[in-house]
Amino acid sequence: VLNFLLEIINIIFIACFTACQKNEIKDTTDEKVEALLSKMTLQEKIGQLNQRDAGDVSDEIIQNVKDGNIGSILNCDPEKVNELQRVAIEDSRLGIPLLYARDVIHGFKTVFPIPLGQACSWDTTIITEGARVAAAEAESTGIRYTFAPMIDVTRDPRWGRIAESLGEDPYLTSVLGVAMIKGFQGSDMSAPDRVAACAKHFAAYGLTESGRDYNVVFTSEQRLRDYVLPPFEAAAKAGVATFMAGFNELNGVPVSGSTFLLRDILREEWGYKGMVVSDYFSIEQMAVQGFCENEAESAKLGMLAGVDMDMMSFVYVNYLDSLVQANAVDEKLIDNAVKRVLRLKFDLGLFDNPYTDLSKKDSVLYSEEHLRAAVNAATESAVLVKNENDFLPLSADNIKRVAVIGPMADAAHDQMGTWCFDGDKTHSVTPLAAIKQQYGDKFEILYEKALISTRDYDKKDFAKAVSMASKSDVVLLFVGEEAILSGEAKCRADINLPGAQTELLKALEATGKPL
Repeated sequence: VLNFLLEIINIIFIACFTACQKNEIKDTTDEKVEALLSKMTLQEKIGQLNQRDAGDVSDEIIQNVKDGNIGSILNCDPEKVNELQRVAIEDSRLGIPLLYARDVIHGFKTVFPIPLGQACSWDTTIITEGARVAAAEAESTGIRYTFAPMIDVTRDPRWGRIAESLGEDPYLTSVLGVAMIKGFQGSDMSAPDRVAACAKHFAAYGLTESGRDYNVVFTSEQRLRDYVLPPFEAAAKAGVATFMAGFNELNGVPVSGSTFLLRDILREEWGYKGMVVSDYFSIEQMAVQGFCENEAESAKLGMLAGVDMDMMSFVYVNYLDSLVQANAVDEKLIDNAVKRVLRLKFDLGLFDNPYTDLSKKDSVLYSEEHLRAAVNAATESAVLVKNENDFLPLSADNIKRVAVIGPMADAAHDQMGTWCFDGDKTHSVTPLAAIKQQYGDKFEILYEKALISTRDYDKKDFAKAVSMASKSDVVLLFVGEEAILSGEAKCRADINLPGAQTELLKALEATGKPL
């Protein structure tokens, strides 16, 4: 009993000591943020709220970094990340590091199943490990911030971004979204293999009318709270570093200008302290949507609503200064937004370690450990709808020849799926390649693409495919969608198989061969 009591006391002591340490770190960081803020001009503050697509790093980008007009960059050439960071650290007046961001959605170089596929595993360990691997690989090239997880709950498969989601259920999405955040951020975002995560798109983007991207959303507050918001609240409680405001309107109000969502719910009800970033051009587009008169008004509404960082609209950097001078925007709002941006940079350890050791990426990208994790995720995510007469797995005992047919049988690029900016198709192991590797010495393998792409309607090669099927013991048909047919702005009114794939299926089925 005495030993038990001593152990309890020890646990309490450690917990109290850890809590004190965390409070001390928090207080220290707050002091650093306040001290830095006190040195900043209004224009330098606004610069921290400006997120730019760096691309090939032009002279104009370099000059703006030097002038303190950019706080975060997107899509930078990895070989130029340190060069741009050096300008921020050494050539700008205050030496505030840049935050390099990129969409790392389902793997970086080592590609995992799309998020919707991963959700089919119902396994938090799969989700967490996939995000951990993606974070480690992305960080090795300088990326410290990703725009994931997407936790929009949706039930309209016509919406192209459903591929990026974690399913149709708010509870499952909540659990898996938190698991992905854990994988990206770990317990310490400043660790050399972690990145900041982003809960997106806040909120109701997945309810767009008719499954059309960027469309309007009209819904009741009850449905919003029961169905849409639970995953976002779970993400906030899990400590996600940032939120992203969606493109969409919610009941007539663009999300980037919604004080109801961004201040009343996110800040007041949930007590969220992290940074909010806009979606690409979403602040500027409030004027395009007819919600306000011009870009200056868009900048005002975005800041009043609580969007801290403007992704690529340029409206903050172009108009906030004059809005403050005209007393249309209180500078305290800008100060609070800047504090959240600076705190994120401190939490990521960018002030202490702003540069990336690019020499380590060769040992990180495509490591054996990462490839094994991707294979496991793909295996556990697979859903076998039907296996009539225990037809699978294939057996060499009663098979001499197999026909592999279809436009997706050897489509290395499309196999990686949508939202895969950094994947390399030369690393894809296609079904045809895998079947040859596993069964090539057991039976004869024949291959016919039959259609040039999944959208092809030309049936000129159907006769070859049918002939091949007729003289084979088994037909393995690979159909589906090309990667370009899914994702952002890739909505489909008709979600049947595109092109002549259904006709191909019927022609092969008519042979009577096991299919």
